Amino acid sequence: MKRVHGRAIYLATIVAIFGLVGGFALASIALSTTSQNAEGNYVNSSGAVGGLVYTSTVLGATPTPAPAASTGTALAPQTVAGGVNAFCATTCNPHDYAEVITYTFTTSMTGSVQISIDVSTSVSTGTATIYLAQATTATSGTIQITWDLGSASLTLNSVTLTAQQCTGAAGACP
Repeated sequence: MKRVHGRAIYLATIVAIFGLVGGFALASIALSTTSQNAEGNYVNSSGAVGGLVYTSTVLGATPTPAPAASTGTALAPQTVAGGVNAFCATTCNPHDYAEVITYTFTTSMTGSVQISIDVSTSVSTGTATIYLAQATTATSGTIQITWDLGSASLTLNSVTLTAQQCTGAAGACP
């Protein structure tokens, strides 16, 4: 039987610890350029709304001109039109790092929808809620929500998206 030296055991333990810590580090994304397209395991999307489908989350830069904030409220959701509907979830400054979240909707989306967005970075955490409604004459298109992450280097830890159908009085959101 071959004897294992204490130094080999210590070395194997250190390698195992680095591997474990490295796995956790891979679950977050360090931002240093806006050319990184890092959709990955840091995005969690949930909720089931008929006619509304989460499509993607892409890391990039806030477009120029920056999209405006949604004017919808829980009692008066903003109506979406056919084609692209672009909204800013936070204060958007052109060329900042940004997460661009995309949903597609079809004519089968009815009533009002609430989309909640939670973002966690090494600098801060934040939450935004957007209230939308299908047009009187049903249409289809995309919803693009831009979350401005700022201009400084940071680590993006998680993006959590939740879409839900509003079922309150007259379709009002909770």
